[in-house]
Amino acid sequence: MPGVDVQATLTLFRRAAARYGGLRYRSVAWSFEETVTFVPVPWAADDYAPEDQDSMADLIEHDVAHPYAVWLRGDGAVVHCFTGPHSAPVVPVFPGIDAMLEAEALYQDCAAWIPVSLDDAPGLAAVEAHAEHLTPIPEACGYTERWWEQDGFRLHIWKTFATVFPGSGARWAVWARNRSGELAARSFLTHART
Repeated sequence: MPGVDVQATLTLFRRAAARYGGLRYRSVAWSFEETVTFVPVPWAADDYAPEDQDSMADLIEHDVAHPYAVWLRGDGAVVHCFTGPHSAPVVPVFPGIDAMLEAEALYQDCAAWIPVSLDDAPGLAAVEAHAEHLTPIPEACGYTERWWEQDGFRLHIWKTFATVFPGSGARWAVWARNRSGELAARSFLTHART
């Protein structure tokens, strides 16, 4: 592929294989909710289509059939792609593997927290706009997933499937560490409605 630094790309893929190869965990992330195993394997030359512009490596294996693939792009980004008819384009989800793992760690941590909602919950646009008042968690954020934390609660906005699968909705959730965080989260959501 023109413009691809083959040596730099192969070095990136080798480092990913050495650092993450064999990593296995039960994911609670909304993108997976299954066991994932990291098996970074660069694509062979015949895996590329003539229109492909980026070098790629397969990144993970799933234990549940999903209609998308998860790849490591030559620039280090983690990308998802629908692999069936009418496939969406390759969608960058995280700037790197570490951000994907940081997001998973937050999902794991929030599994033990209190889920917070309101009967008359604000919509995604209102929550996202009001999130500017919160502290972002940049190490766990990507291009289609964002995390914030403040006053004992966390907010997560997830647009991955909405981007990969046209017609799917984006989601958001709030979790509180304790009762005080729950009150702060409810206040945040109430203010987001107005």
